[in-house]
Amino acid sequence: MLGNAEGVFDLSDSDRRVGSFISKKDLLLILGLPEEILIGLASRIIDGETVYDERTIHHFWYANDPLGFGKGMSFDELILHRLVKRAFPDAVITRQEPVKRFKMDLAIEVNGIKKFIEFDGPSHFSVGRYGPPKQDPFSKKKIVEELTGHEVVNWPYWVQRCEANVRAAITGNGPGYGVLWSTNCHFGDFAFENSASIIVAMSMRFGIPDSGGFGHFYGPNTLGRNNPEHPIIQRILNGKEHVGRLIPKGAKDRNFWLPEKLRAHV
Repeated sequence: MLGNAEGVFDLSDSDRRVGSFISKKDLLLILGLPEEILIGLASRIIDGETVYDERTIHHFWYANDPLGFGKGMSFDELILHRLVKRAFPDAVITRQEPVKRFKMDLAIEVNGIKKFIEFDGPSHFSVGRYGPPKQDPFSKKKIVEELTGHEVVNWPYWVQRCEANVRAAITGNGPGYGVLWSTNCHFGDFAFENSASIIVAMSMRFGIPDSGGFGHFYGPNTLGRNNPEHPIIQRILNGKEHVGRLIPKGAKDRNFWLPEKLRAHV
């Protein structure tokens, strides 16, 4: 569900540097593995730096997972793990912590306070290769919170992977950032009749500003960031996509969900 890679991510400046290309130095930090592991992995040079397309990394990671290499984690979760350690160096992080029949993506303890983070990719919201989502996006959260007494923070794929959002997740204090730059799964594709309220609730947990709507998710260069413009904007303007793909079920204000370029578009 990822489109062509756009922009270069920077682990040391994650609040402002948004993208799907990962530099070699950041990739080695995120994976926690020696440089030899990247031999043969397709790369390219951008601004004089060796970078890797995130789709290539995902395939690489999952291809090795049956050998125990991936330890049951997605690459997105590995990025979040590294961002947590940057934002809270003393945090105690457990990957894939079991809670009854579930495994929680990340369990994080900071200053005696424990929270779980669940990364929710597109398949949690729309029809994918295995069909429609099997449950309400909040159902696991409700069950685990009742069992443990610890908050479960849903981190959906449109919430930017950055230190500001890590701090918002752990402390409850924003503001955070929402961004979309290369997904092929849009809000209008979501299966739930109350998709709009789900998106708003998950976004507001990170303190993502919504006074002007969520159109700034699509870029370019919003809120002081270098986030690329999502290609779907030009495809809609060129008549190759329908603007309804950006508007979720249950939406009341069409313009709330659209970037400025599309608000006058029929």
